[in-house]
Amino acid sequence: MSALRHLRPTLLRQTAAAAVRSNVPAVPAALLHRGYATAATDPSDRYIMRSVVPSPHYQKSLPRLPVPKLEDTLKKYLENVQPLVSAAEFEETTRKVAAFGEGEGKALHEELVALDKKNKGTSYISAPWFEMYLKNRTPLPINVNPFMAFQPDPNDAKNTQLHRASNLIYSAMRFYNSLRDQKLEPDIYHVKPEKSDTAWFRNLIRFVPRAISWYGAYLVKAFPLDMSQYNRLFSSTRVPREGMDELASYPEAESRHVIVMKGGHFFPVTALRDDGTPVPLNEIHDAVEAVLRDSTPPAAHDLGFLTSDDRDAWARARAELVGSSEVNCESLRMVDSALFVVALDESAPDTETGLTSCYLHNEGKNRWWDKSFSLYVSKNGRSALNFEHAWGDGVAVLRFFNEVHKDACQCPLPTSAGTTPLVTALPWQLSAGTEAAVAASRARMDKASSELDIKFLLFQDQNAFGKNFVKKSKMSPDGVVQMAFQLAYYRFSGGQTCGSYESCSQSAFKHGRTETVRPCSNESVAMCEAFESSKEAAPVAELAAKLKAAQAVHSSLVMAAAMGKGVDRHLFALKYYSDKAGLPVPALYTDKAYAKNHHNILSTSTLASPALIMGGFGPVVDDGFGIGYMVDDELCGFNITSYRKDLGKFMDCLQSSVEDIKCVLEGKDFR
Repeated sequence: MSALRHLRPTLLRQTAAAAVRSNVPAVPAALLHRGYATAATDPSDRYIMRSVVPSPHYQKSLPRLPVPKLEDTLKKYLENVQPLVSAAEFEETTRKVAAFGEGEGKALHEELVALDKKNKGTSYISAPWFEMYLKNRTPLPINVNPFMAFQPDPNDAKNTQLHRASNLIYSAMRFYNSLRDQKLEPDIYHVKPEKSDTAWFRNLIRFVPRAISWYGAYLVKAFPLDMSQYNRLFSSTRVPREGMDELASYPEAESRHVIVMKGGHFFPVTALRDDGTPVPLNEIHDAVEAVLRDSTPPAAHDLGFLTSDDRDAWARARAELVGSSEVNCESLRMVDSALFVVALDESAPDTETGLTSCYLHNEGKNRWWDKSFSLYVSKNGRSALNFEHAWGDGVAVLRFFNEVHKDACQCPLPTSAGTTPLVTALPWQLSAGTEAAVAASRARMDKASSELDIKFLLFQDQNAFGKNFVKKSKMSPDGVVQMAFQLAYYRFSGGQTCGSYESCSQSAFKHGRTETVRPCSNESVAMCEAFESSKEAAPVAELAAKLKAAQAVHSSLVMAAAMGKGVDRHLFALKYYSDKAGLPVPALYTDKAYAKNHHNILSTSTLASPALIMGGFGPVVDDGFGIGYMVDDELCGFNITSYRKDLGKFMDCLQSSVEDIKCVLEGKDFR
């Protein structure tokens, strides 16, 4: 099995220190070190770690996300869209942008700045971004929820479905205890770990008042990150409502259980005792074993399919479900209030495409997509995490993922407590209307999952194309891979450009979300043209120079985005408040260039983690590609999804693009 990792932007590691303040210089990636340095506790401890620095210690003093200058945003926007449109179209766009900057855009920007000054406890993008997600009517599987697959436990005896599920649940509850009692090490990036990632620093900084603690960390080049999203990691769910969903969270008194799903049935399993301590590992083992032994046939009407549907359709179905029986109300509340969901599957995927199919959609079977996160454990012990995206951007999920994997691997092989727990599936009383809704939702899910194509590509061994190789040429590995995507699409489309998206975290700011990086640039187009030219027209040295220039522009875009000086979120916020005020839509937003820029045919995201074997997500447009990728030291992998029938052609173009770029970096001519 390969080691594809996906999700959170790798380049955050390169720019996190610079992101917190506009006057902080860029920090080389090699110097950055993310620290959760508090040692793990004994597996019998209620806590996964016992940090001397409280989890929210830096939250109050985190810097705020700046509102960019309007003139800077509009200038960068024109640079973003120029390679996407014709010269005549760009001239028209330029006029519209100028009119926007002098007219309604100026007024909207002034209003945004004024509102931001009034709401100093949050970021200008937080509320609009929550609303954007919750108003989205798109079904969650494939379109919204990404997945991350765990590496197997090094002790193969623990990789059975029973043992893996038991250990993951127990470690998750130890994490929960540390988070709840503020003993989870704060998220922080260490530029100089020899100074800040030390017991001396922690024992000192814990006494610095929270109102100024961030500045104390900054003095030793440590940069704390926003942890506000952790509040919705456990005991939370997305509730469907017509027009706009809600996020609901439950107090611990109502949320001491997990829901273990099997065959479309929902089994409540107690995971927290009344005193707040985790249920012992051997008792969790016995409860999971009891669920696995349950002989109830698969549900004739798997209610999880309802959560896979269009959000308005699910909202109507939920109203029918609730209105038809008080029993259904109580069962729904048990699911909604659960700490999280664990799905035990009958399938046993063992290939990259099989894992993606199972953990990205599983044809909708035995899933409940609304929970903040769910753990999936297959028959062969393979396991993954899938999370709903409205409540957060993966920062908290990734931390949880890494810590739980590490802890579960350190836990002992679960054994029986000698108990025979009574596990009972939640009861439901389904009306004919609900049964019909389940059937309709299942049909729509069947169609979506059957039409989705999944392909995987890996470069390693003799074809190795990783960080170490790219860095020899003094280039950014992520930037070079993004240029490979641009070249691949250029070849695939016969010389066309397209809207391209790369996510960049802004967690260095209080309530920061994400910003968009637009990898397609005038420089990337020049690079593609050079690669497609003859040897006489563009020698290898020129190809290398064009590649270097294109990846340098990309790196500068990432830096600007991470520092709160991006384009997309600022323009999004301006339109949001324009719509809120009921104003006519400014011409900038109805322009062809804006539409093409936001039609993200290439939607990309990357992550590297030792706990992660691979991950993925769906395309965001019907004619697009969802590209989860990883660039490790000695290998590079791509997990790509698409509804297009010609995904194979794109994969061929991507393979040739990576191979040709590799040749150029080696000083060879591939033509």
